[in-house]
Amino acid sequence: MPWTYYLGITLLLWVLWDLFSGSVWLHREYRRTHEPFGYWLTMLLWTLVAVSCFYW
Repeated sequence: MPWTYYLGITLLLWVLWDLFSGSVWLHREYRRTHEPFGYWLTMLLWTLVAVSCFYW
């Protein structure tokens, strides 16, 4: 199994943790309660990065 699969699995677990915790990091912290648009946009970005690891 390529190393990018391990990276993708790790990133997907991280996205799930961020979904559970309600905050996500890009260049700063976005909280779901304070900035919902930034939070969901960053979650989408991280999810796309994680899924792209399986198609490398």
